[in-house]
Amino acid sequence: MEADNVRKKGTGRTGLGLIAIAIGIVAAIALIVYALMIPGVFESVIMIAAYVVIGIIAVCAIIFGVVMLISIPMYMVKGEKTQTTGNYDLKDVKPVENSSSDDPKND
Repeated sequence: MEADNVRKKGTGRTGLGLIAIAIGIVAAIALIVYALMIPGVFESVIMIAAYVVIGIIAVCAIIFGVVMLISIPMYMVKGEKTQTTGNYDLKDVKPVENSSSDDPKND
């Protein structure tokens, strides 16, 4: 049993839309397969894909090289920071008062 303020809406149009999308995807795959079966098309598609992949790799390598070259002077300017004063030892650590989980006020 459902509450009185609950309203149920139909999803028929959404279902039909999903069916149309599925049919479109199957048709697109079939069209691509048909186009690739035409002599010379498959080789052309493979060559275009190879050029695209090679281009992407080249752009990534160039960007990596530029970032690497820029980072060297930034590292040199930044320098290295070290703390010269203060002696820290675990024996110097003290518990904070009134913060224990055994404290009655935390129950």
